Amino acid sequence: MSILILFFLGLSTSGASALTTAAGLAHDTVYWSKGADDATTAQTKTVLLDIPDIAERVNKVVVNIRSMSDSGENLGSGFIIDQKGLIVTNFHLISASEQPRRGTAPKDANPSTKLVERVSVTLHDGRQFPASIKGYDEATDIALLQIIPSGSPLPVADLGDSDSLRVGEWVIAIGNPLGLDHTVTLGIVSAKGRSEFGGQFDDYLQTDAAINPGNSGGPLVNAQGKIIGINTLVLERTQGLSFSIPINTLKSILPQLIERGRVARGFLGVETRELNPELRGYLKLPPDSRGVVVVRAERGTPAARAGLRQNDLITAVDREAITSQAQFNRLIASKGPGTKLSIQMMRDNREFTLSVEVGEETKTK
Repeated sequence: MSILILFFLGLSTSGASALTTAAGLAHDTVYWSKGADDATTAQTKTVLLDIPDIAERVNKVVVNIRSMSDSGENLGSGFIIDQKGLIVTNFHLISASEQPRRGTAPKDANPSTKLVERVSVTLHDGRQFPASIKGYDEATDIALLQIIPSGSPLPVADLGDSDSLRVGEWVIAIGNPLGLDHTVTLGIVSAKGRSEFGGQFDDYLQTDAAINPGNSGGPLVNAQGKIIGINTLVLERTQGLSFSIPINTLKSILPQLIERGRVARGFLGVETRELNPELRGYLKLPPDSRGVVVVRAERGTPAARAGLRQNDLITAVDREAITSQAQFNRLIASKGPGTKLSIQMMRDNREFTLSVEVGEETKTK
């Protein structure tokens, strides 16, 4: 299958202003054509990516966020998800703890978390409002603010489906880097499921769209103008390595943030490791084995009561195959306390199924 990508530089025929990228090029319109592998089929499909139109529509829901505390000031971005004034942003923008995030992932929730004293939100049309903190989840670096709007009705973001994203798709980042309001940058989805930053629920989208300090909390948008990520992380001393929280992560915890202001997660009390060739050899497992290996099951926890122990290989939960440690953590966390699960596992090359009742996470490691 042939793919032809054409960048048209300069002004578009509609007269919309050009989008300036970090390379200094102006991209107004992108067309790509997919030709059939069969040489006898001449039909092609052409898709239009109208960047100025997408930017104009999404810019209306993007806000500038300024938070203040005795320890200093945070500047960042966010986007409106409800006409009643609910705004999504990053947790680290409302944290008064010392954590300038450049290349570090958010840790799990800390019971001694300090929040900023004041938050203000500036809309695209210049209106400014004080904001209250409706809820937050430090483990995923997501926060929910609320303003009491006045004047014209608020525009509302169109949320997409981050699970359906494919590596290589075009994405647009919008935010306020270095205080420069409503900056737009273009790139692609470079990878999905990045989880190498130490957070228990890391599941980042990687993009080469330019994201800089101040972009935090702003939207990552697909070719249909739907928000599919929350920009959050930039690695220092790198180029083209930026990361966003998948929008489906927000969707999964949003009802709890609205109702309770926090997130209750399922808890087993088991520490696991990724299965690798060395562990396969040590445990005498087949080369095609998949799952996570139990390092320890804490005494008195649901895992210990169910009978899990060191060196057990967890292969599935409720018949859903386990492929990574991050996936296992997210799967257990998504279950409500009291949920009963069946865990498929291997011990001494024999298969077992254990029944376990999920507890509620009350502390972090």
